[in-house]
Amino acid sequence: KHNEALKVMPVLFDQNDWEVTVCDPPYPNYNWIPDLSIYKSNPDIHAFITDGVFTDPAIKERFVENNHRNFFCFSLMKTMPLFIQPTLYDSGSYNHAQTELKVDVYDKQTIEEGSTAKSSGMSKSFMSAYNVLANLPNITYTSESGDNTFLFLANNLTHEPMLLQEPGYVPSQTVDNTEYEAANSRRFTVDGKTLRMKNSLHYTHYQTNMAAFLQLGKWFDSLREQGVWDNTRIILVSDHGRNLGHFEDMIQSKFDSQGMNNLEFYYPLLMVKDFNSTEFTVSEEFMTNADVPTLATNGVIKNPVNPFTGKAINSKEKTAHEQFILCSPVFDTQTNNGTTFQADEWASVKDDMRDPKNWSFYNESTVLTEHAFPSEGPVIKGD
Repeated sequence: KHNEALKVMPVLFDQNDWEVTVCDPPYPNYNWIPDLSIYKSNPDIHAFITDGVFTDPAIKERFVENNHRNFFCFSLMKTMPLFIQPTLYDSGSYNHAQTELKVDVYDKQTIEEGSTAKSSGMSKSFMSAYNVLANLPNITYTSESGDNTFLFLANNLTHEPMLLQEPGYVPSQTVDNTEYEAANSRRFTVDGKTLRMKNSLHYTHYQTNMAAFLQLGKWFDSLREQGVWDNTRIILVSDHGRNLGHFEDMIQSKFDSQGMNNLEFYYPLLMVKDFNSTEFTVSEEFMTNADVPTLATNGVIKNPVNPFTGKAINSKEKTAHEQFILCSPVFDTQTNNGTTFQADEWASVKDDMRDPKNWSFYNESTVLTEHAFPSEGPVIKGD
C-alpha cells in the first residue's frame, strides 16, 4: 500500500505522457534509505537519491575520521564512573576542540545550555538535506521541447532542525545570535498573535523553516529568470506538523494520547503556486495534505484515476464526513509498517481545524475506529 501511494502520481503522469522525475521518495519498501527499485516496472520514470549527494568529499572523509575517534572515546567513556560520563560524552562531541577542524565537519550540533542563540557544530542530517535545496538551480534545467514535466521531490530539511546564523538563516560551525535576537524579538508578533519562542526547540524549528523557504525562493527566482515560472505549478506540502507549543489554545486539555493532544501536530504546510498566478492569497477552505493529487492533476489530466485501484482522484470524501486521524506517536517504519497500522487512539475533525470545537477524540485503542462508520461509542469533544 505504501509503495503504491508513492507511485500514484508518478505513474499517472507517466501514463499521460509527462516526463517524470522522482527524488528521495520517503520509505519505499519501508526502508529509511529510499529503495528506488519500486519504480523499475515503469522504466520511463527517472528516480534519484539526492540527500547527501552534494556534501563535499572532504567533509565526508572528515566525518568518517570523527566516527573512528568517537568509537574509541565511547569505549573509554563507558569504562569511567557514571558521575563523570556526561562530561566525557559532551553531547556526543567527546570534547572535540573546534580549533582542530580544518574543514567544516557534519556530525551534530551542540547548543549552549539554556541558550537559544549560541551553538557549535553542524548537523550531518540537516546539511545533507540543505545542500540539496541550495543546489536546485544547478540540478534542474529548462527545455525548449515543449514536453510536459513532473517532478516529485521529498526533502528532510525541516525534519532535521538546526540553529542557524541570523539574519540570513545560514548554517555555521559557530552560531551567535545574541545581539540579533535582542534587537528583533518583536518580529514574532503578527496581527496581535504571538508565536511563543522560549527554547532552543522553538528557535531551531523556526530558523530551519526560514532556511527552507529562502533556498526555495532562490530556486523560484531561477525559474523566473529562465522564463518557466508562469507555466509551472508548484505544491509545497509537509507530512505533519509538530507539537512545539507555539500556541496555548492549540492544546486539547481533555485529551492526552501519549502527548499527541497538541493540534499543532495535525497542522501541516500546504502552499500552491498555480499556473500564471500573480498574487499571494490565503484560502480558508478546509484542506488536507491528501488534497495534493487532486491539486496536481487539476486541469492537466482529464478524469484522473488511481492507476492501482481504479478509483477516481478527487476530494469529495473530504467534505462527505469528518476526517479521521490515527493519533499514534509510533513513526518508526521498522516497527509500524505493512498493510495495517498498530492500534492506537483516534481523533476526527471537520471544517476549521483551528477551532477546538470541531474536534472529537475517541478514547479507545484500535486499528480502525468504529466511529468512522455509523455507530455510537465513547467520545471526548474538543474544548
